[in-house]
Amino acid sequence: MALYNVGLGSVFGGIGAVINKNPEDKIGEIFLNGFWKGAIGGYLIYESKNLVGKIPEKEHWEYSWAAKMVNSAGTSIVENATSNRGLFEQWHFNIGFNRIEFYTKNQFKVRYKIMPVSFILTTITASKTKFEFSRSLQTGELIFSQSDLLLDRNKRAFVFGNVMVIDTNHLDNYFLFSHELIHIYQYYDYNFINSYFNKPVMNWKNKSNTFNRINNLLYFDTQGIILRGLYLYENSANNCYFDNFFEYEAEFFARRGRVICP
Repeated sequence: MALYNVGLGSVFGGIGAVINKNPEDKIGEIFLNGFWKGAIGGYLIYESKNLVGKIPEKEHWEYSWAAKMVNSAGTSIVENATSNRGLFEQWHFNIGFNRIEFYTKNQFKVRYKIMPVSFILTTITASKTKFEFSRSLQTGELIFSQSDLLLDRNKRAFVFGNVMVIDTNHLDNYFLFSHELIHIYQYYDYNFINSYFNKPVMNWKNKSNTFNRINNLLYFDTQGIILRGLYLYENSANNCYFDNFFEYEAEFFARRGRVICP
């Protein structure tokens, strides 16, 4: 799992750096620059997932906040790598559809943005379920519950983008929460995809004041489309729902195990 997380950050960090390079930059140097930065970010992401495993081990929801801080640092560094920025140039912190960005270059700035895809998914979820304020506050994630989830979907919990829904009778299940939290982190694992569009986005900003204002308010979380496609592809030729790399990773970090298909 360390190889996957570090490899994902490093390889795509290098590719992104090349996509976003300046005209005078040499491809080889820029790729290596993005590669090592992405590797650092990928390692932090890996360690954040290890921290998720502490939630059921110690039976403390608050480990979710520690994991979230480390995960935010890791995904921020990978985004910096793919954007061909300095290692510590920009940071972000997500709570549901809310994204807070911190800029450290030249002058320190803080900017709030909304992730529109996550916002839409949260709105749909909120219309059909109950918001669990206390558990959300404990964990730093938007948690919803549904009393008949097991009957309705034959599931104890599921993640919709980066929004978690848990059957009411299983809200205190540490292992279940940790498994689903890894799925939320998988949503952020592919943030680097959004950085690949930095140049066309910048061109649109320069040409349109309206788009510039929109871009200052929104962070386009388009990675969910790619992630969903990869998930469905993983499921297409497998024996059961859980015979899937993304499910395997979630179970690995939640309880160092794997769901076995019948």
